[in-house]
Amino acid sequence: MRKRNLIICLLIVTLCLTGCDSGKIENLSENIKKMELTGNLVTYEAYFHNIIEIEKEAGSGITHLFEKDRKLFAEYTGTIKLGIDMSKVKIEVKGNEINVTIPKAKVIGEPNVDKEDFKDENFIETKEGLNKNPITANDSAAAFDKAQKNMKEDASSDESLLNIAQKRAKVLIEENINQFSGISEKKYTISWEYE
Repeated sequence: MRKRNLIICLLIVTLCLTGCDSGKIENLSENIKKMELTGNLVTYEAYFHNIIEIEKEAGSGITHLFEKDRKLFAEYTGTIKLGIDMSKVKIEVKGNEINVTIPKAKVIGEPNVDKEDFKDENFIETKEGLNKNPITANDSAAAFDKAQKNMKEDASSDESLLNIAQKRAKVLIEENINQFSGISEKKYTISWEYE
């Protein structure tokens, strides 16, 4: 009795498994529609090495007599991520042709500036006057914030970096399309447009 039940179960499982392969092959546009195109796709991480200059004004009032305006210089490094907004990718399927439009690349997230570069001992400073105008934690924080802002602006306006990020997005999207349309019985061609 047990052997017979075991044999019946094995036959049912075998039929189910062989049935998976012989099902209908889905068409190309149905497969492409299954691609989830949401969120940001990071395609490139750029490294920056730069110098920042901060002005530290002399204080006002009697206690700040003979203070001088000072300049601070800090050498810093950091990374920033670039990529595209996947929800703006347009994919149109016409017959066996796939047309893909890739949006412009952009900075994704905030820069990752190394905070260690903004320790007091790493600053190059102009000389103080007769009365000290010391570098404070607020000055270090201001320099760090300015470095982050500058790095983001530099990356956002660097067309060559943005082009690299956009072209890398093409490679990743093409891999996804090939994966999702691979079980189609049709051959297909992909054409690309860049915003």
